Amino acid sequence: MKIDRPIAIAIIFFIILLLAFFFVVPEYKIFSRLQIELAEKKAEYNAEFDYYSAIAKTHSDLVAHAEDLEKIDDALPTDPSLGSAVYFLQQITKENGMLLKNLSLSKSSSGGSVQAGQQTIKDIVFSMDLLGDYSSLGRLIMSLENSSRIFEVTDISFGSSSQPLFGTDQPQFQMMQVYSFKLQVKTHTY
Repeated sequence: MKIDRPIAIAIIFFIILLLAFFFVVPEYKIFSRLQIELAEKKAEYNAEFDYYSAIAKTHSDLVAHAEDLEKIDDALPTDPSLGSAVYFLQQITKENGMLLKNLSLSKSSSGGSVQAGQQTIKDIVFSMDLLGDYSSLGRLIMSLENSSRIFEVTDISFGSSSQPLFGTDQPQFQMMQVYSFKLQVKTHTY
């Protein structure tokens, strides 16, 4: 039996089309789907790489500015203990020629809506009774202003003048008047 050549070519062509339709097309669809998944994984990898490189850059910036961050931690400590603040206030008054008669915690309250991250900033107000002259008071206020921790003088009350620091029998010394002062100093903590 002899098959015509054009019919044989048509049958072979038809068989090739059927094989292509049943074997090649499904594999091509799988290949296309895998290419899309590969592109998605590459995009996900690039996004994660960018994210981690941004974290590494931020970490290196923090390491480079560690000294500045330490100053910020000193200005607004996370430790709520008042011992270091009380000691600092005692030392700074003594260094500036003032006599600290009384130091008390006037009030401690939440700072309200001021928040840093998840923690609320708390205000701590100290009341200080001092003896000294006006220039010592000025130096004390400047020292508080220039300290690394944030202190705000919220109230100053002047008392009456007391005895001169030096008696009248010593004319070579300039007489200094000693006054009574009451300061309210506010500081902050987390």
